[in-house]
Amino acid sequence: MHTPTIYDKDFIDSDYVLVNKDKLHHLENVLRVSLGSKVHVSNGEGVIGYGVKDKGNIIKIDKKEKFEQENKLSIFLSITNSINRIRFAVEKLTELGIYSITIGPTLRSGKKKISLDKASRWIEASIEQSGGAFIPKLNIVDSIDYSIFTSCLDINGLEPFSPKDITNLAIGPEGGWDNSELKQFNRSYVMNFATLRSETAAIVAATLLLSV
Repeated sequence: MHTPTIYDKDFIDSDYVLVNKDKLHHLENVLRVSLGSKVHVSNGEGVIGYGVKDKGNIIKIDKKEKFEQENKLSIFLSITNSINRIRFAVEKLTELGIYSITIGPTLRSGKKKISLDKASRWIEASIEQSGGAFIPKLNIVDSIDYSIFTSCLDINGLEPFSPKDITNLAIGPEGGWDNSELKQFNRSYVMNFATLRSETAAIVAATLLLSV
């Protein structure tokens, strides 16, 4: 049976957690969590608390576990014209457990504005959905930093995509990176089996990179 997870950034070593009104409503009225039911608490920094719902808005913690993040995978997402598509990518990358997510414009990308607060809420909801121990580091930028993102995925990439020794990957827009941008990367990869939407490419690439 699925055990629900609550995200609480301040949780470290306490023996109980106080759940806010909105999360308590979700636990009791949506997930049907009752007195004595199991609940996990994640602080997004590697600590998971295993507890049960106590009276009122209290989660009583019985056991705590500290995890070490094994991957350092960073993904750059070019902005699309659909907030829902960006949200989908952010949520799924969070569920997969990557190290960091950077969102920004490219010459051929969409022009939507992404709110840091809103994107952070997407991530927190995904942690509660997946029960993950780590919140990805989130960056909203005005331009890509090629000193950080040295590899890219593109419909015109020069090398077949191979999930080996890649710790950073920039996902190009569906129209492809501009040639002036491609020249900034050390390596450019292509997925030969299909032409994917940018958010799909990000999820597929991350899954393959985390599997090695």
